[in-house]
Amino acid sequence: MGAIPNVNAGGFSVARFGGEHGQAAGTEVTSLYYNPAGLSFASGTRFYVEGTLAYRTVDYDRDPGAIDNPGTGTPDDEIAANAGPAHLANILVSPFIGAASDLGVEGLGVGVAFYAPFGGQAKWDKNEAYVGNQDYPGAEDGVQRWANIEGAQRSLYLTLGGAYTLPNKKLSFGVGLNVVKSDISLDRARNALGTDDLVSEGNALLLVEDLTFSAGLGVMYKPDDKLTVGASYQSQPGFGEMTLEGTLETKFGSSPSQTIDVTLRQTLPDIVRVGVEYAVNPKLDVRFAADWQRWGVFDEQCLTDNSDAAPSCVFNEDGSLDTANGGSGVVVNLPRNWHDTVGVRAGAGYQVNDKIDVGGSLSFDSNAVPAPTMDPSLFDMNKVIAQAGLDAGLHKNVSLHATLGHVVYFSRTTNPGTIDVEAPSKNPDMAGTYESSVTFLLVGVGAAF
Repeated sequence: MGAIPNVNAGGFSVARFGGEHGQAAGTEVTSLYYNPAGLSFASGTRFYVEGTLAYRTVDYDRDPGAIDNPGTGTPDDEIAANAGPAHLANILVSPFIGAASDLGVEGLGVGVAFYAPFGGQAKWDKNEAYVGNQDYPGAEDGVQRWANIEGAQRSLYLTLGGAYTLPNKKLSFGVGLNVVKSDISLDRARNALGTDDLVSEGNALLLVEDLTFSAGLGVMYKPDDKLTVGASYQSQPGFGEMTLEGTLETKFGSSPSQTIDVTLRQTLPDIVRVGVEYAVNPKLDVRFAADWQRWGVFDEQCLTDNSDAAPSCVFNEDGSLDTANGGSGVVVNLPRNWHDTVGVRAGAGYQVNDKIDVGGSLSFDSNAVPAPTMDPSLFDMNKVIAQAGLDAGLHKNVSLHATLGHVVYFSRTTNPGTIDVEAPSKNPDMAGTYESSVTFLLVGVGAAF
């Protein structure tokens, strides 16, 4: 279990579409997600298509002290099969497609958009020293394989939104309804005891999906032509716990593979955003944005067996199933216990001429993941994001928008755990050093009529 994020914001939020204008004080089509109230502060009919192209690298070095049962489960001369470096370098692509219009009604704004604000994918490099090894064939998948080998997690949003500006033309309110399609695929090493013992190594393949709803609310205030202030709220997908259903296929050692129907239970955050834009003069704008993402609700990823009549993810402090209080039907549990995150961004835009605007910003996003539950499937660090943007008029009605950004992650090292965790919450300890880097390019084309 677990997820494989393209992490460039708090937790595994990846909402960067819209570039420099992607914030709660924006009035572009992307405001359908950031703040739907912005829809009614623009007139006419607008279309916007954007693609995100990202290059992501991760380096993970597993601490030998994290190995279970050294000398027996992992022979002394095979430490490299379970500790040491692992690497990935992946190219990731994500779209934003949207349209908005006032429908010829002053003060009205409606729109629809399709995009992916959560998720990502990963495929780790092989451990070349063990490719073709007959004694420990699973070791070729890398020391990170006990968390993930290859997989993806995505939440795709289809949003229908609307906004109305009051007759004073200064205050707007907006709402958006999201249809959320989520799916997780994950291939990872696993054995029946939840350890990393080479002698009993097997494999688990999880495929689950969910279709649910969420909503966004926003307010925007423009007292004059210089100042815009916005605030918005995005609810949790499913308005609480999500239940992704599918299958789990496992194969332990020489035993035949087994497939069961399962449900993955997890809770993603709701998000509060604020934004300010101020026109210093006709050519120069300054911008500030901040968000609070309530990742503290992401306390576990619990996989239950659908054959159980009343599965329940209730655990004792040591991770064992609390049957006295209804705990039942759990196949495996991944404790997360994440923290809320805060992001802040400051930037500016400058009008070079009547067709070209340039801009840039610096952001800071805090880390969501505590050291005890960090692993290569879901990890995070404090990070700084630098980006520069260009808006260019190509034609009377057509414009080009491009943003180049780079995410600088602070390296993290976690130490081996000192507390024994019991099944079904027992998983290999993934202590070690984590380093990552993401460079991304957003290219969008807009049309206004």
